[in-house]
Amino acid sequence: MTTRNYDILVWGATGFTGSRLVEYLALNAPAGTRVAIGGRNRSKIEAVRAKLAAKHPMAPISLASMDILIGDSQNAQDMHAIASQTRVVASTVGPYSIYGEQLVRACVEEVTDCCDITAEVPWVHDMNRELNDQAVRNNVHIVSLCGFDCIPADLGCLMLAQYSREHIQQPLLHVKGSIVGIRGGVSGGTMATLGNQLGIEARRLWKGVKAQMSGSSTPQSQPSNGKETNRAVVHYDQTLGRWQGFWVMSIINSMATKWAGRELNYGPGFSYAETMTARNVFMAIAQTLGFVYLAALMFFSATRNLLYMLRAIPRPGEGPSDKFMKSGFFSLHLEAFSETEVFYGKVSGSSDPGYSETIKYLGESALCLAFDRDESFRPGIYPPSVAIGNKLLDRLRNRGCQFDVARKIIPASHDSAKKVQ
Repeated sequence: MTTRNYDILVWGATGFTGSRLVEYLALNAPAGTRVAIGGRNRSKIEAVRAKLAAKHPMAPISLASMDILIGDSQNAQDMHAIASQTRVVASTVGPYSIYGEQLVRACVEEVTDCCDITAEVPWVHDMNRELNDQAVRNNVHIVSLCGFDCIPADLGCLMLAQYSREHIQQPLLHVKGSIVGIRGGVSGGTMATLGNQLGIEARRLWKGVKAQMSGSSTPQSQPSNGKETNRAVVHYDQTLGRWQGFWVMSIINSMATKWAGRELNYGPGFSYAETMTARNVFMAIAQTLGFVYLAALMFFSATRNLLYMLRAIPRPGEGPSDKFMKSGFFSLHLEAFSETEVFYGKVSGSSDPGYSETIKYLGESALCLAFDRDESFRPGIYPPSVAIGNKLLDRLRNRGCQFDVARKIIPASHDSAKKVQ
């Protein structure tokens, strides 16, 4: 790689998550790290830079001196000009299926590593199918899914698979995840991405139905290993002694972990399922129906706009307060199955998972790409576990994130998460 002006560029610095990522890197990156900030509106970026510089005048990485790069995410020439100046891009500009493609293409061609917080797994698959071979040839790492969806499930399964191989000498066949406690807010950017993704998935589903009806497509599934239990959406978990209901990120996390399992050979037919704990069966049913109802309202533009008008959901650029984010937490219980053994994992965080933890995950992913690269890194377009797995896992543990595995159920290490055990 030729000499670059910057180590890390934060793309989308004026957004709710992007501005906080700039702050995180200024406070946590190694001394001398060259950080630039970018987006499409110079005056807004300058305002963000000035605000953060006033808030942290003694930050290890000077906020006031951060260079600004301007471009349009949908303009290929702009994205090439930006990608060519930095070693790593950390992107917070979504929906990625709309605003992410030109950046990924530019990074692959300009030999620039990139990480993002998309939860749009089908889009990541599309980028992998189209650009992965070129990324491998150029030794480029495009690491998607670096937020709360899907780091806890993705790296949690990596941790369990390695434990199963090293300590049990058996492949990992199935993992059952359960969110046993969570408190966090949601930003307007997340809601905008949800609305866009629901439309994409509905169209893909309809195409699949038509293809099957016409006989032009034969669906293919991963062979069963006999360990995945077909549970109802609402069910009672005997291990936890708690009722379980639908969890909104379960489909995304299942897709990402199964993909990683195939790439890293966790075990034949590896599968992942995820639910959310409820106080009783009635709450489990209520939260499941609530997620379905919200999805229906977000799918149609008319009802989505009504929610914006009523301030029922935040608009893009809006999000929870700093005080609320600091009060957040999450705890993910993992039950793992090898051929003959059952063992357990715990992943938890002590702040808002969708924002404070996500910013930490993305910031450490960018720093990992910038400073930790070695022969364990896998070039291409992949989830974090496949591309930078153990190096990122070490970084997050060093930042206070709990990733533990043992033969018995593990209590969360964070006091905030213990409240819900």
